[in-house]
Amino acid sequence: MQKPDRLTEIVNQISIGLPRQFKITIFNAEAENSYEFTTSPELVLIQSFAPFFDKLLNRYKVYPDMTDVTDISVVNIPKSKIEGFGNIAKAVKLTEHYVIINGRKTEGIDSYLKKISALVDISSVVTKGHGKAFCFDPKKIKAKFLKDWEEKSKITKNEAGFFSAEGTFSPKVVDLGSKELANFFCNKLHGRVADLGAGWGWLSFEALKQNIDKLDLYEANYTSFRCSKLNIEDKRVNYFWIDVMKIEKNNSYDVVIMNPPFHIGHKSDPNLGINFIRKAAEILNRGGQLFMVANRKLPYEKEVNKLFKNIEIHQGYSGFKIIKATKPI
Repeated sequence: MQKPDRLTEIVNQISIGLPRQFKITIFNAEAENSYEFTTSPELVLIQSFAPFFDKLLNRYKVYPDMTDVTDISVVNIPKSKIEGFGNIAKAVKLTEHYVIINGRKTEGIDSYLKKISALVDISSVVTKGHGKAFCFDPKKIKAKFLKDWEEKSKITKNEAGFFSAEGTFSPKVVDLGSKELANFFCNKLHGRVADLGAGWGWLSFEALKQNIDKLDLYEANYTSFRCSKLNIEDKRVNYFWIDVMKIEKNNSYDVVIMNPPFHIGHKSDPNLGINFIRKAAEILNRGGQLFMVANRKLPYEKEVNKLFKNIEIHQGYSGFKIIKATKPI
């Protein structure tokens, strides 16, 4: 029999004193976890990243955000600490019995434990699998700390005057790569445009300054998606919270613009950008154009050469490159 992981172990420990039927809500739920607890509670998963959301939806009740009361909440810590503490504040407000914080050492779980243990008694700690899970009574932590964590994690206007939040890409300022791409595609866009991996919408905002017919904005991060709808009010725009890889092939665009991701969480993966290039080739009309920006070190040229013609590569500033390419007729 497989040994329980740290999350299963701590849930099994603290659920002994709970009612027979209880509910667990898990923030930032992992797509690979089976979530097999001995007590068989009602299980609700929160996952704001569309590709992971889709994987979990086949087996569980899943939502992009937490809105309902629960008996136990689990916060799997994200990359951003401000986002992480914001999730904890939300969990505390909606949890009756225990809040569990779970994460690996490399993700900074020890710093969460140190900070929270100074504010409230820790009921239990399980150290296992290069990480820790610990829990506390949500009713015993002071409201002033929660308010501070909540305020810092809220969607607010950033330095550029656009709505964003921690946990989104480049939340405080417009990233340099996107600026370079927008400067490059100035007065070059037309017809039906798709923005793949649009973030909080700045590239789309710039594209809409041109005389285009329609723009479809695709974004997988739910918070970024929400921000994009706040940042852009234009009847030409359609908004999609979606895994970009699931965009239907029969879409026909004249232009695709994109600043594709190359990280999921802490992990770097150039295949993300390569898949975006393949999707762009699928959804473009024959003769349609791709405008993309990427770090110079990322190996995208081989895939672009396979799928496009009339390829131009412009070495930008600050380590970026702009790629313009045309889908063969």
